[in-house]
Amino acid sequence: MAHSFIVPTSVKIRLAQPIEKTVDFAQRLEAYGAAWVTLHARTVSARRRRQGAADLDQVRKLKKGLCVPVISNGNVREWSDIPENLGYTGADGVMVGETLLGNPCLFANKLPDPVDIALEYLDICRQFPGTASVLTAQTHIRHFVEYQWYVKTFPCLHQPALIPNSYLIYSKRRPWFQKFRSALGTTKSMEEMDILLRIKVQRWRGKPPCGRDVDTNDEDNGADFLAAANEECFDDSIDL
Repeated sequence: MAHSFIVPTSVKIRLAQPIEKTVDFAQRLEAYGAAWVTLHARTVSARRRRQGAADLDQVRKLKKGLCVPVISNGNVREWSDIPENLGYTGADGVMVGETLLGNPCLFANKLPDPVDIALEYLDICRQFPGTASVLTAQTHIRHFVEYQWYVKTFPCLHQPALIPNSYLIYSKRRPWFQKFRSALGTTKSMEEMDILLRIKVQRWRGKPPCGRDVDTNDEDNGADFLAAANEECFDDSIDL
């Protein structure tokens, strides 16, 4: 198939079972025309897509066993993980997946304010109607907020065998996080999400409303979804 295309054909794989077969499998892919191979260095789990830390030692072994470029996938949570991953594995590049859902500015080495990036995302959704459903927008906004404002533990970049029980905590859960999730789930439009972020979340943070020019009636205009939520969810006390 690769030889029938005028563009390069790449392959992304997970670790084989048994793991020792991974390099052999990748070498066969290389022989059949793969221009480069990306290794998500975990085995397939029936329970979770990312069961445990990625085994970066296997990326190193794969790099030594192939002539085509090798891309490392796994264990990147912040910018500093990228050069560390490349240095440890010797890979030719890094692929990042889920972390970009929380921080789409990762490759620019920036960590944007979650409210700012969520509002920018909503502006793009409004600019291109029909691109994202309300449910999809809710999911993306939740990722932006969870990435920085919810407790996350993630295995160290190095192998657990080398650093037993070593975990990094990247963020601290805000006391109002459950209120936010409940409120987000009651929104029925991009406009209601916009109001939630610009006014309610900012109030919980102890900050003034942000974003576009604030209409003092905005919160009243969103009364339907505010009233639909549990009263406790919209406690206006500031608990940072």
